[in-house]
Amino acid sequence: MKKQSLWQEIRKNYFFYVLALFGFVFLIMFSYIPIGGVYMAFEDYTYKGGLFGSEFVGLKNFRILFANMENAMRATRNTIIINLGGILIGTVLDVVVAIILSEINNEKYRKLTQTIVLFPHFLSWSVVGTVADVLLDDKAGLLNQLIQSLGGEPIDWSMNPQYWWAIIIIAALWKGFGYGSILYYATMTGFDPCLYEAAEIDGASRLKRIWTITLPLLKPTIAVMFLLSIGGILGGSMEQIMGMTKMNPFILETTDTLATYVYRISTGGNFGTASAVSLYQSFFGCILVLSANLIAKKINPDYALF
Repeated sequence: MKKQSLWQEIRKNYFFYVLALFGFVFLIMFSYIPIGGVYMAFEDYTYKGGLFGSEFVGLKNFRILFANMENAMRATRNTIIINLGGILIGTVLDVVVAIILSEINNEKYRKLTQTIVLFPHFLSWSVVGTVADVLLDDKAGLLNQLIQSLGGEPIDWSMNPQYWWAIIIIAALWKGFGYGSILYYATMTGFDPCLYEAAEIDGASRLKRIWTITLPLLKPTIAVMFLLSIGGILGGSMEQIMGMTKMNPFILETTDTLATYVYRISTGGNFGTASAVSLYQSFFGCILVLSANLIAKKINPDYALF
């Protein structure tokens, strides 16, 4: 059979190439072209000078960043703890929810359950922040009322930073577990039902089938999703922190992440230092992905991304 030329292949499947073209253009515009902004980390950026007309200052912005090492390390620590907690607990929660959905035999009830667990994902962090205010108000909050009804002392949530790691992680889990479970549930729909039927004939209980069939088959997907999540561990959600804490200075000790740190620097007009923080964030995110991928490859080559 004569091999088709590239032009013939494109003419034959032009519709699919047109579909891919939009994704390619989006990738170039929003992922590759902005890389040029990295240059801002090495200059004293001004609106008048622009990206290529501002004064080049070399590593000055990085010296400013590391001169304020205490705040930079605090933001890094908070970002890692919040995101790592969300990744580890969130992965378990996503898998559990996906398994529960797969075990619901009634289609109408399963769709209703999917809708309920997916609903929080579509709420903005401003709405979630308003709900948090109702729950955590220092005087009239529902949580403090519950604590008092049980004989405890009300907690001044807005003045005590030690509680906010847990609060932020729980809020992120509540908002994201429904959406996070979709991929695992979709993966499970492709499992061969004959495996479950054979196990049931052999007398395996439902829990035994989940442990010996479902989880082993889900391992590659869990590994890939975990590796992809590690890449964003230094990212953080500025929308979440701003929506839930309103940048409360009394709790910055545990709520100031790299995203909010960059925002606070940028609002002061120091765009060069903010870009240096972003570059620092991206560099270590890349290191984490490469390290996690290397570990996964040593454990099982099939679990590695590349």
